Amino acid sequence: MRQFRVLCNPFWIVLIALITVIAAPAAAQYDPNVELPRPTNSTQVIADQPGYLIVNTDNLNLRSGDSARTVPVAILDGGTELVVVGFNGRSGDRAWWLVEVGGLRGWVKDQFVIVRGDLRGTPIADSDGTILSPALYIGVTAPIFDILSVEGTIICNVPGNRFYAVVAQSRADDPTWYKIRALCAGQTVEGWVFAQRGILRNSANVSVPVETE
Repeated sequence: MRQFRVLCNPFWIVLIALITVIAAPAAAQYDPNVELPRPTNSTQVIADQPGYLIVNTDNLNLRSGDSARTVPVAILDGGTELVVVGFNGRSGDRAWWLVEVGGLRGWVKDQFVIVRGDLRGTPIADSDGTILSPALYIGVTAPIFDILSVEGTIICNVPGNRFYAVVAQSRADDPTWYKIRALCAGQTVEGWVFAQRGILRNSANVSVPVETE
């Protein structure tokens, strides 16, 4: 009884909560310029499962949610064996599995995996994946301007062979300018770049705001 009272003391409750927050791993922010890991599971881990999945395609994205619109957390080679944690409760081409592999957790689409063993009783899991943001791939060094004009001031020249977050465009249809977020002289800035300087990647079809000034 005494031990129970100590644990119920507000001081200990707050302390335990703080320890839990500190110990919890921080969610990694997706960066399209960083190469994703290619995790695997050990033979023993798979042997301990009543059922598991095998990736039946190469370079499969392990995603943060049950949609191709969500950010990838890893890339899976064909033949990779996956521990099943849950599924989204849907069927056909809307069915996704929540899996663990190499210490990472994410979602894979049912059509790209093969079921082995018994997966009956797998719980339904909620998906809260992060939607892919629009990004502009710039191949070579390019200037970014403070306004929608070459008569504006060049903020800096951004390096090529990189993706940059797109925060606005000059018009909804066939824009001639994109406003991007970039690192200039150690500071994060936003500036305008000619649309023809890059290639827009917006596979999640996210709406990009229009700015005219």
